[in-house]
Amino acid sequence: AHIIKPEFDALSDRSTVQWKTNDLKALGVITGDVSLTYQVYIRGATTAADSWRMLEEQFNRNTLKNRLIVTTKLHNFKMESGTRFAVHVDQFKEIVLQMETIGEPRDETKQLMLLLRSRTDEYRMISTVLENTANMTLAYAIQALSGVDASDESSSAQQKAFVAKKSLDKRRFNGKCSYCKKTGHKGTECRKKKADEERGQVARETSDYAFTATSAMGKTEWLVDFGA
Repeated sequence: AHIIKPEFDALSDRSTVQWKTNDLKALGVITGDVSLTYQVYIRGATTAADSWRMLEEQFNRNTLKNRLIVTTKLHNFKMESGTRFAVHVDQFKEIVLQMETIGEPRDETKQLMLLLRSRTDEYRMISTVLENTANMTLAYAIQALSGVDASDESSSAQQKAFVAKKSLDKRRFNGKCSYCKKTGHKGTECRKKKADEERGQVARETSDYAFTATSAMGKTEWLVDFGA
């Protein structure tokens, strides 16, 4: 049998100038993407493969340590008195991101409970309102709490809770429309009613009487209905 020797691939020869040039480019990309904090770990790397191996060894070594650090942060996560809620939310998002980086993402429900239970006493009543609201989402809870400044001494905790509850009630209407009888919106928000009003088809149910005049064959007939 005759075996054909494969052609030599110049790009696979690490001694060529082109390979070294491409490798330096790859090393530059890796170095550029690594933050200054971690560049110390790849300072001695001479090839892209070396830098990748060094980073892999370093982060694999710190996996257990990172888990312990992040888990401790999670259990000790509390809002400090006097801190604006926007700052607290940033800290909350940072912990959630750290949980994801160590391979332990938390679902939205757990994130919501973590956020609500980490608040200070100023937000206790509002958090209770949010916890007892059906179908509450993390995004809306953050929005509702961000609108309340715990440092505002002009409003009591009860007033803040009332404002938050009123905002929730306004946003979440599960009743039936008085006009089209469909659920999910009020009569004042009914699109069908607005469309009918534009076409002049809305019945005047609140009228005390109806007055109708008809004319036929040159004769005028009057019909007066004074209602019940």
